[in-house]
Amino acid sequence: MTQVTFANMVNVERAYLSKIESGERNPSIDMLERIAGGFDMSLSEFLEGI
Repeated sequence: MTQVTFANMVNVERAYLSKIESGERNPSIDMLERIAGGFDMSLSEFLEGI
């Protein structure tokens, strides 16, 4: 899946998603929930093991 496709799925700008991936931006809890939802996971599942 491309960044563009995933960004559209979770309704966020691709550039913002890229900055999260590279560590330039820190996502909010809301954004983490949206990203986890994009992977069909709960936030707790997404953060498990961190």
